[in-house]
Amino acid sequence: MNYSVNHTQSEDPLALFEQTARRIYRLACKHGATYTLLFVDRKASRESFLKACHNGFAKAQELIVIELITIQETQKNLKDNLKSARRQRDRTAITKVEKEISIENFKEHILRKLADSIAWHIIRGQKHIAKRLYLRESNRPNLKSSNLSSVINVVNSYNKENSLNFALLSDITSFVQIGDVLLSSLNVTQIIEVKEGQKNLEAAAIVESFNNHSTHKQQIEELNLNDNLREQVQRMLRQQTRTNQATNLVNTGKGNDPATGLPVIISDVEFPEEEYYEELGNLLCQLSPNKNCAYTVIDDSLYIGVYKGILQSLGSNLLRRCAFEGIDERYPVTDLREGIAQALVEPLFVKPFTEDQIFDIAFGRVSVLMLLRVDRLLNLFEETNATARFLSPKQSRREQANHSKFQLLLHQECCVEIATESGMKQILGDGIETRIVYDTLTPRWVVRMAAHDRPLTP
Repeated sequence: MNYSVNHTQSEDPLALFEQTARRIYRLACKHGATYTLLFVDRKASRESFLKACHNGFAKAQELIVIELITIQETQKNLKDNLKSARRQRDRTAITKVEKEISIENFKEHILRKLADSIAWHIIRGQKHIAKRLYLRESNRPNLKSSNLSSVINVVNSYNKENSLNFALLSDITSFVQIGDVLLSSLNVTQIIEVKEGQKNLEAAAIVESFNNHSTHKQQIEELNLNDNLREQVQRMLRQQTRTNQATNLVNTGKGNDPATGLPVIISDVEFPEEEYYEELGNLLCQLSPNKNCAYTVIDDSLYIGVYKGILQSLGSNLLRRCAFEGIDERYPVTDLREGIAQALVEPLFVKPFTEDQIFDIAFGRVSVLMLLRVDRLLNLFEETNATARFLSPKQSRREQANHSKFQLLLHQECCVEIATESGMKQILGDGIETRIVYDTLTPRWVVRMAAHDRPLTP
């Protein structure tokens, strides 16, 4: 997402796009509260609120689809142009096209995060549910090459049938990677696969004919299918298994994880989450024409600075100087805006800030920078019945090798091991930092959760 932001509308290539994004934001995140009284005889109720929300979701979804298709077509053309420029070794053209690609990628991230905001409302902001819908697939489908028209027909049918339900296109989101449609009704969330085409219909008919008297593998072998049809049936069975697993987990809190197949039990949260929205909102409100920065510390471990104007480029070093007596570059500084490109984090657009504050952050006019001092984070474990310690560099390298699928929380190349209240030992993943920085949860609350046998690895 590296691109330069120009502040005059005539020069800014993102000015028109921002207008569209703001319109989608109002539909996806504000429409319910704004238009509730237009439904059910102008009386506010749960039903009128849901109908107003779903009406906004539907309009937002339609705009997102239109914009994403346009962007994906532009991206394809730009990639072709980049290949041509590289063949001709035209450095000026390469730089120009790469910048244009970066802008289109940024637009796609914004649109998908707006779609994520709808999904976040559907699952009521429950991160553990979001994790079960995410398969860690880095690439999202091209809408033109997917069964878009069939899925849209299904979505429109559900949304017209009952305004208290809402069907969301999975492919326009970042993190809903199971099924074609995420359907929300009053008490149940469903994941739906949409099949089209002769091969899919043939494979679906075969899957439906299977019985429980023998394994699917045995029944496939007995049918003596050709290679292509066998692969299609096996793929459909895998999709069906993952869909059933995800639906079961979302609605019951127990079952098998669709990504790993391992058994999972989602425990009820024993105490409410603690966010630092208010402190961050106060910092943003302190910015003014005469003040370009504001700064605070949360739980003696999370350093937050907000910067605009001429101080933005100096923000990282200014924040490090606040956290240390000097500028210690061993500690990474994270920009809240980077969460726009990450799938499994709370969308910026659902945070309780003003529209202008959200879009100033999203479009780079304001930088919200955070530095988490892991050494001071460990001090918070002293308030719990758990203990925490740094492993030696040698032990840390071994743990990193043993956890190759996950990123671990590191402090000067050392991992963190905790022994929870029950005595169970675990290595902290960088998911603990993600939850603090992007999900706006206080370090103290995240530490308490880790101490209560709740792993916070990705």
